[in-house]
Amino acid sequence: MWRVDIIIYNCVKTGKNDEAGWNENGYEQVILVNLSSGEEQIADNQLQFCGGLGAFGFSGRYWSPNSRYFYYTNARQGVPDGCGYWESPLLRIEVPLSANPEDLGIGVRSPDAEQLATWNWPANTLTIWNIDDGEKLHFIALEADAEIGPITWFTDSRSLVYLLVDSWCPLSGKSYLVLVDIIKPEQTLLLESANPTFGSIEWVSPNVISLLDENGKEWNFDLRSHELTQNP
Repeated sequence: MWRVDIIIYNCVKTGKNDEAGWNENGYEQVILVNLSSGEEQIADNQLQFCGGLGAFGFSGRYWSPNSRYFYYTNARQGVPDGCGYWESPLLRIEVPLSANPEDLGIGVRSPDAEQLATWNWPANTLTIWNIDDGEKLHFIALEADAEIGPITWFTDSRSLVYLLVDSWCPLSGKSYLVLVDIIKPEQTLLLESANPTFGSIEWVSPNVISLLDENGKEWNFDLRSHELTQNP
């Protein structure tokens, strides 16, 4: 049996900076504990520059059902400098500890809690992971020059949709709504739209996907008719 502890050391003064006063640093660790022997191993660590920009901090997410992997993020709070689509990245460690943490990218867990869909390296690669094991499938984004966007699963965990956009800064240009069938497997372009440009999606019913445009207006896309209509 294993336990994971996240140790947080608060910011402390570490040296004098002639221009800005004192430098302050924080430090955090992910510790893997063998409950049988009491042995501890440092699985991950993070040095922080307090008061600076960016995302930081460890936070546990969940164990895999077979207890082989522990999933966590190294960006508990804050956001990266700049603009664009971003979510806290997911990492995982395998127990017993045998290698460095694996960076899975940014994405979402499936409703059945058995899979992950993440954007990872290279940045336009969508990877489907089995939470108990490893990589199942990967897809190259349909528009290689577009910027990645949000992912949302259907409730049966057999399919998902994702968005791509020409630009997030500001949200503009063409947006692309893509359906991914995990079973076949294949991906299909459902919608290409430049007016409006969409930046948010939600699968609200078996045949309807809700989208928000650059002005915050809500639209519905019908998967049967492929009709796009604006909500009143």
